[in-house]
Amino acid sequence: MISVYRPKSKAKRRSKILPKGQKKKSSQKFNSFWDFLSLKALILSFLFLFVVGSLSYFYLDRQIAHLSSQKENLLLTKAHLSAKISRLKSDPQAYEEIARKRYGLVKDGERLIIFK
Repeated sequence: MISVYRPKSKAKRRSKILPKGQKKKSSQKFNSFWDFLSLKALILSFLFLFVVGSLSYFYLDRQIAHLSSQKENLLLTKAHLSAKISRLKSDPQAYEEIARKRYGLVKDGERLIIFK
């Protein structure tokens, strides 16, 4: 006996096709759940990025303020040291003053008197 292949009738296939704009109720609930879940995940990710971005912005802003004040202090120190160097280069009595104050040195014939 020879068997013949017969495709399913077209009527059965067409019965599963719904008019345009309609969906099955079970899949409609399923899609709305996944749509809601994806929207929630999208909102949470944007919120997370906003919070992390804001925190890093404030941290960097505070760090910039700290570094700016540190820069000002270093510039003042640099100006003070530059003035001291130029004074030592041009004034020979500056060496003598430093030797007397820091190291307690005296010239020949002088006496050092320390008051307590």
